[in-house]
Amino acid sequence: MLIKAMTQHYTIEIIDTDTHFKLTYRDNKFKKLEHLRGRFNSATLKQIGRIIPHTESNLKAFETLFKNKVLYTKVVAEKSLYAKFLSEWYSFFERFTGLPPKFTGMDGKSLKSIITYLTQIGGNETEALALWQVVLSKWNTLKEFHKQNTDLKYINSKLNIILHEIKQQNNTFATGTNGSVQL
Repeated sequence: MLIKAMTQHYTIEIIDTDTHFKLTYRDNKFKKLEHLRGRFNSATLKQIGRIIPHTESNLKAFETLFKNKVLYTKVVAEKSLYAKFLSEWYSFFERFTGLPPKFTGMDGKSLKSIITYLTQIGGNETEALALWQVVLSKWNTLKEFHKQNTDLKYINSKLNIILHEIKQQNNTFATGTNGSVQL
């Protein structure tokens, strides 16, 4: 089993100079420092190593040591729409087949196409994700031929037919508050 390395990012603000840096840690070890904004001179450059913990686990001690002089803030990245769609599909596939999916570049291209289309008919990204969740949750109600084809390339190629079939089952399409189409 492949274990993914954990990467964390932090911003550092030197309060006196209003200078901002980005710290990157991978598996608790310092990996990279990037200058984001603000001016710094050669004296600051010579001293910068004093405010950078060598390991992520030492960050709390540095926050205490440099309180009111340096601010350390963890960067929390929001999941992209693509990642949300992919996560939904992975969960669906594993529940449906009992196996982890094989994912290729072609699958990624198909998923992007699905996202584009569902965003277009849903009106926005939130409704597109909701449509995707409905499609996957109603998968067991599709005709047997579609039900057995859980591959993203297939779903993308037959999306119109799949949506129409779901719509016909219970007339579950409705117009959303912004005029968009919902399942």
